[in-house]
Amino acid sequence: MAIQCIFIGDSRVGKTSIISAAISDKNRKRRYLPTIGVDIQHHVMEDGNVINIWDTSGDPNFHSLVRMFEKTCQTIVYVFAANEPESFQSICDWHSELYDNSKKYICICNKTDLGNPTMFKDRITHLYPEMIFVESSNVTDNGKRLLQTIIENSEKIDENSHVKARSECCKIS
Repeated sequence: MAIQCIFIGDSRVGKTSIISAAISDKNRKRRYLPTIGVDIQHHVMEDGNVINIWDTSGDPNFHSLVRMFEKTCQTIVYVFAANEPESFQSICDWHSELYDNSKKYICICNKTDLGNPTMFKDRITHLYPEMIFVESSNVTDNGKRLLQTIIENSEKIDENSHVKARSECCKIS
């Protein structure tokens, strides 16, 4: 089975780092340059599943590209940083714009070693019950678990996933 997924989030929240950790066993302590436009990763899992990952730039100048690539994806993975509340607000804005009940959604709270993910988890699970919440830290986590989560949730047929997006979202005060 081939799965198409897209990673969306602000610049410097760790999208590229998460993807690199997930598809490589190499040392993850390297610094990454910001993605320009969209970077495409192709990975074959041990079980034979294929995952194609669109790693999008968080730069607002490339938002139109996100819309173009998102249309072909079954799974949307939002990434925000636990230590940057404004990046969480961006996830809410993206979800209000992109929501489609035929897609699967995963929200990754990254950099949990630098902030408290609990308040974000409560907001996500309350406002977006269709979204799977995952905590991550590139310092401590194994990215392989994330790929398995994407594959497992792309395979599920959830008849209760027809939940309308909430435009009021989760403004941070």
